[in-house]
Amino acid sequence: MSNFLFLVNIGDDIVSSVNITKLVPNRKPTSPKFCDFKLGVYIQEESSVAWKKLDEVYFDGNNNIQLKSSDYKLKEGQIAVVIPSEINEKLKHNPCKLPKPISRQLDSSPVSERATISFERKGVFSSYQGDYPFQMSKAKGTFLCFDSLVFQPEKGVINKLVFINIFSQELKEKTKFTVNRVNTSSKETIKKQKYVYNSAAIMNVEYKNDMETAFYSKDSSGIPIFISYHKGFKSNLSVEHSHPPSELFFGNNKFFAQQVLKKNWLSILP
Repeated sequence: MSNFLFLVNIGDDIVSSVNITKLVPNRKPTSPKFCDFKLGVYIQEESSVAWKKLDEVYFDGNNNIQLKSSDYKLKEGQIAVVIPSEINEKLKHNPCKLPKPISRQLDSSPVSERATISFERKGVFSSYQGDYPFQMSKAKGTFLCFDSLVFQPEKGVINKLVFINIFSQELKEKTKFTVNRVNTSSKETIKKQKYVYNSAAIMNVEYKNDMETAFYSKDSSGIPIFISYHKGFKSNLSVEHSHPPSELFFGNNKFFAQQVLKKNWLSILP
């Protein structure tokens, strides 16, 4: 399976980065150790439906590449999509849709296409292994997340939801969407945040004692990242990402169960 990577500007002196290797993490002994490819970097302005190529990056004899959001002067809420591509592929400067990322699988051995996605604030780092699946980027979809990963009542702790959306297919126009935070008991909307395709919705999430909440969008799919830090300290930064509802189930029918779960919940949420 081929996947995108991404950089995002979420403000407050937080820099995101991607570290990707050409070393193949799982292969047969007779297969090459490395997969040779390059990275294309694309952005889409908030009011535009066309992509703009910012960069083509090569390994140039190194085994790893690190890209930072600060390298590309992204606006707050703007994302840069990082695309693993064939060395000889001609990447268009202003395509209507994103090129398909290559797979780094060299033989029948399954390969994880993930990379290290990191966030840094004032010299403190936190990271996870992640990606944005190409198949997910082709569908408009919906989003539902029960686990907010925000349980820090201490004074001074800042919690942010960073909702990453990538839609790789051709768009006719840009529409304003909304990601919502809701009280799951009363179904009351606590907070809303606007976003458009191919951007990040950034929501400050205040801790609510003794209240279960959910996040959802009826407009698009996306990946939620939760970032927590203490505003007055330089020594802590927590980054977590929530798994899709399908991970709540086991077996071959887990995606069907996810459809039923989302249909039931999204039908009663405002």
